[in-house]
Amino acid sequence: MANAAPLVVAPASRLERVAAAGLLALALAWLTYTRLYFLLHPRHLTFDPSAFMHLTGRPDPTCGLTRTFAWMWRGDLTRSVAVYPLGPIVFVATFVLVAYWAAILLSGRTVRFHLSQRVRRGVVTIALVALGLNWASKLIWLGM
Repeated sequence: MANAAPLVVAPASRLERVAAAGLLALALAWLTYTRLYFLLHPRHLTFDPSAFMHLTGRPDPTCGLTRTFAWMWRGDLTRSVAVYPLGPIVFVATFVLVAYWAAILLSGRTVRFHLSQRVRRGVVTIALVALGLNWASKLIWLGM
């Protein structure tokens, strides 16, 4: 696959369209929930802390993501970063993914990335290190 283009636009399979529809529905539900978070929370209509938090007394790696989205909806970058340092990046990435999944459904086409195993491993490593550093910042510097 050394000669394959790294990025190919191709017709989406039925499975890819179904996956895009499901992921789009989940993302839109998540965005709606986080948009309404500050309305729902005082009424006790939000989710309780995770099982990880109940068992360990410490936040899990995604703890604070709901609140960071809620603060981003209000345009408060400082508070968003304070509760989840990677949150603003995840917030923007969510909208990029929503647009991508909608485009798959509307156009019937998908983008396929042909990356070497080395590049894929590097991307996964960077993502895991970023998540680990984010979690460490919550545990150490943010005092959770």
